[in-house]
Amino acid sequence: MSKPTDKISEKRKHERKSTNVPVEVVSGGQLHKETAKNVSFSGIYIQNPDFNKYELGQEIVLAFESKDGQAYTIEGRIVRKDENGAGIQFEEELISIALKHASEWSDPESEK
Repeated sequence: MSKPTDKISEKRKHERKSTNVPVEVVSGGQLHKETAKNVSFSGIYIQNPDFNKYELGQEIVLAFESKDGQAYTIEGRIVRKDENGAGIQFEEELISIALKHASEWSDPESEK
């Protein structure tokens, strides 16, 4: 099993969609309100200026609501951190649920 890294991989498995969606992250028994900046089939990047809030390899639960009001929770882990936020990798079996409404997440302003 490979260890998490804080370096950005040059090879992406899945295309990312820019977004600006509020999400909640539960980690270490704490609830954190964050903003998702991009999403793909395998993960999500959340904006978070507090570099020390999350640890590499830390398991989290991500919660969000689609535009139609459907609530979702997804398990994942922190696989990347930088000065602007953290990358979360979804547990594989939950990926399809996460992106069922991915087209709703697109932020037309950030794709211009």
